Amino acid sequence: MVAPRTLRLTSRDDIVVAVPYLLGFHPTDSLVGIALDDRRIQFVARLDLPEPSAPDDFAPPAAHTATLLARYASAVILVGYGPADRVAPATAALTTELQRIDVGVPEVLRVDDGRYWCLCGAPGCADGVTYDPSGSSVPAEAVYLGIAPLPDRAALQDLITPVTGPARTRMRAATETALRRLAGMLTDGREPTAAANGQPPSSPPEQVVTDGVTAVRQAYEGAERGEILSDDDVAWLTAVLMVPEVRDHAWITGDGSDAQRRLWTDVTRRATPGLSAAPACLLAITAYLDGDGAMARIGIGRALDADPDYRLAHLLAQALQAGVPPHVWQAAITTD
Repeated sequence: MVAPRTLRLTSRDDIVVAVPYLLGFHPTDSLVGIALDDRRIQFVARLDLPEPSAPDDFAPPAAHTATLLARYASAVILVGYGPADRVAPATAALTTELQRIDVGVPEVLRVDDGRYWCLCGAPGCADGVTYDPSGSSVPAEAVYLGIAPLPDRAALQDLITPVTGPARTRMRAATETALRRLAGMLTDGREPTAAANGQPPSSPPEQVVTDGVTAVRQAYEGAERGEILSDDDVAWLTAVLMVPEVRDHAWITGDGSDAQRRLWTDVTRRATPGLSAAPACLLAITAYLDGDGAMARIGIGRALDADPDYRLAHLLAQALQAGVPPHVWQAAITTD
């Protein structure tokens, strides 16, 4: 995750308190690397801790993460969350990889059950230090910046859990109507089998693209005003997003704003399963542009669950894996 906002960290307590705000959720069984350059946070990466029975499995992700962090940092703070027998081997492996490529590791901390330990030999915390988030200025600064961490990573996943019950029934009916409308526009009265089956059309009529782009623009404008789309509007939006030209317009004009994140979160939840790949991928792009790698990966996963061959999701996944900064992504897609 590229750090999108600035939090002032002046102590080890601040570091420990800040990590959930930097990630967007409270980590467990994790190793977090905070990349610093000129004493500023540039990037935050999170890895799952290795299982005690398979420590060697951590070597490849440690090497990759070290290379990734080095692109942003001259120094990295490591914070492990979990028991000592899992954190210590992970921090040691990542420290070794970072130092091998001349990246300093000024702090190595382990956090567990409301206490933290220094693993780099610093005096004063070898026996563990109790920390109190209320004693740090970080929470207040984060609230001012509009940052609020969720309880855990699963809570991020829950944000896009598909709707059920009557809401799903309504969306299914609205989507069937929207697909019939789109099929009629695509075929001009001819057999609409391909469109009705949810297959992306090729060379769509100009009017389809125009109407689809209009639907995206109106959705963005409504989101800025705090409006929630009706079932019919969500159904029509998910239908026209099957048209590549419309989908591409949506992601190229995305700006990573909170309003667009709320929009694509809502549309992803309400989309029928067969049509959720596009909105989930647009949510992932929105989160990525905002520096939220965790939500971006969850959106990508949802898109690929709906369509394992969804090319845009694979493209974004490759960008995240390579650590491509959001501004580089934006420059690439807006350059003629």
